[in-house]
Amino acid sequence: MSAIAIVDAHVHLYPRAELQSLAWCDEGNPLHSQHSVDEYLDATQGLSKISNQEVRGFIFIETDRKSSLDSEAGWEEPLRELDWIKRIADGTPRPDEGHGPEHAPLCLGIVPWAPIPSGSEAMSRYVHVASSRVGSSWRLVKGFRYLVQDKPPGTMLSNGFIASLKWMGRSGYTFDLGVDVRSGGLWQLREAREMIGNAHQGLPEKEKVVIVISMLHLMLDLGINGFANQA
Repeated sequence: MSAIAIVDAHVHLYPRAELQSLAWCDEGNPLHSQHSVDEYLDATQGLSKISNQEVRGFIFIETDRKSSLDSEAGWEEPLRELDWIKRIADGTPRPDEGHGPEHAPLCLGIVPWAPIPSGSEAMSRYVHVASSRVGSSWRLVKGFRYLVQDKPPGTMLSNGFIASLKWMGRSGYTFDLGVDVRSGGLWQLREAREMIGNAHQGLPEKEKVVIVISMLHLMLDLGINGFANQA
């Protein structure tokens, strides 16, 4: 029986040369090394033997580069990350980056960082800057992520955040939502529920932003009853 083709829907990749731009990864971190397409393929090559599946391609998710909402200068590292994934998607590697032209078809989608709390005007500006920089590879951008799991309460409910989500819905982009209930607390899940309601309120179905919930295991670790008892 031929292997079942699957799409890996949440992959983080980064080159050795840009490790210093990661907000979370210092030299003592076990992930402080190159994680590119070569390493990814090494890790997944045995999948067909144990599960009758093989990876057809992946969706690249931003890797939490150093960023700031204070000014457009704070966008530079996330934009540099877009340059990196563009090289993978275009099959134009730099030396020792761990990918080649033959790997270009593996990149099926891109979910970059975006300044979502800054509001719809900033989102529109960011998309203009980013799409101009990436060129034809922008066709692979399906949505955006802004990590909220390490942010203070109220971040997801701010006027700017909600306005950006509504802009994304009207513009056809999704929002990748990651909340860390295990270490952050159940308030994050409750706030996320309220955020979704606010972002969808009063909009026709076709304009409601699609929310992709990632890292669901961080929620399920508590169990359904655990949430029900504390909600």
